[in-house]
Amino acid sequence: MRLLSALAVAAPLSATLFVSPSPAQERSADGRPPPAEWLEPCRFAVGNGRDAWCGTYEVWENREAAEGRRIGLRVLVLPARSPTPDPDPVWFLHGGPGGAATEAAGGVAQMLTSVNETKDLVFVDQRGTGASSPIDCDGPATDAPLQEFFDPFLELDDVRRCLEKQEADVRLYTTPIAMDDYDEVREALGYETINLFGGSYGTRAGLVYLRRHPETVRSAALKGVAPTNMRNPLPFARALERGIEAIFTACETEPECAAAYPQLRGDWERAKARFEDGPVTAEVEDPRNGRRETVRIPRGVFADGLRHILYSIHDSRGLPRMIHEAADGDFARFAREEIRQSIGFGELLSMGMFMTVTCSEDLRFMTEEEIRRETAGTFLGDYRIRRQLAACEVWGRGEIDEGYTRPVRVENPVLLISGEYDTATPPEGGAWVAEHLPNSRHIIVPNESHGFVNAPCEFGVINRFLEAGTHEGLDASCLEETRRPKLIVEGS
Repeated sequence: MRLLSALAVAAPLSATLFVSPSPAQERSADGRPPPAEWLEPCRFAVGNGRDAWCGTYEVWENREAAEGRRIGLRVLVLPARSPTPDPDPVWFLHGGPGGAATEAAGGVAQMLTSVNETKDLVFVDQRGTGASSPIDCDGPATDAPLQEFFDPFLELDDVRRCLEKQEADVRLYTTPIAMDDYDEVREALGYETINLFGGSYGTRAGLVYLRRHPETVRSAALKGVAPTNMRNPLPFARALERGIEAIFTACETEPECAAAYPQLRGDWERAKARFEDGPVTAEVEDPRNGRRETVRIPRGVFADGLRHILYSIHDSRGLPRMIHEAADGDFARFAREEIRQSIGFGELLSMGMFMTVTCSEDLRFMTEEEIRRETAGTFLGDYRIRRQLAACEVWGRGEIDEGYTRPVRVENPVLLISGEYDTATPPEGGAWVAEHLPNSRHIIVPNESHGFVNAPCEFGVINRFLEAGTHEGLDASCLEETRRPKLIVEGS
């Protein structure tokens, strides 16, 4: 199954965590007892390593019935360094949908170094991800032909096979149910209030948590905002057009790029025209074994692959050269990047949980009028939408309240951060959320997409907000200095 995500959080949040039992005999970390008896000491393998607490907390798979199957949620708590920590930890909400919070803990801990001086960091694999009864689907086997990385998204036979192998009732892995899990774990850990930090889909999860449990939240920082009315992947087609246009503009303003690719807009039209007679081909080396293969690349795979490259301003620096080569019929550079990204996303996400969330909370609310309006005249078109709608008919949908897509209205302090050129969670979503949160601040970072360009500044802003618990007086002026890194030209 082709495993490219819709809303996956970018690289700084994707550092892998490895934990192992602590050799310490005491049930403590940095001299403190664990916040709950069911946690055990473990070693957090970042830097020189730190003592932490790990455990599994069981919840009902069917929370409403409170009977039947129990599932375990993997929990990691990285204690504050201070001997007198604040009582309100920071709770991380991962992206995807389908990312496992504990597997991103390394990157998040480095990002929140300042906050972690005085606050615990809590990572819980959301039900259906990581070590919390994952709903996984098989990606291409290690010896599979490279062509499998270029098959259309969510082939229906693959979706059926994935569903058939599940022990879980996949309808019960929606965001509202998962956020009630989190509140139960919060209470079991003994925290009265928490701070939320979410990225990408994790911002959607954070908004749902705020709606359902506002009395337990001190503050929330949400980066790459995916609102409850987003209807993923409806915005993707327009977002790709804006992202490509931003590349054209950047190239025109950089003398070296403008000289190397003086007809870049024309190159783009010629590259798109290559698909008028069907899929194109490319010869590419298999990174797993070094063999060379010729692959067929359909238009939808190419368009959505470019959108994924645009997630990262750094990764997209090579797009002028990639587009120029594609215009001449050379798609090898794109093919190499597509394989790399596919392997990375496949390792990162639980695809079954992704399908449950998007089928239940996004695609079910789409109308044909919206689909036609939002995809008309775009290169991506309705490719992603039609593929996912068909998969949902096989996978099924969980129950969702009819008011789910309404705006979240709470009084809690909320910091919202969007990238100007985000091709996964466009800034319009953050603006819509902010309109209905009276105690919020929405920052649109210039020259940024779904990841981080001005990381030291942005990390500092997030840390200061979570420490203070308010956006009042928050100095985010350094974000105005965010600049796009120079584009790559031939030989640079």
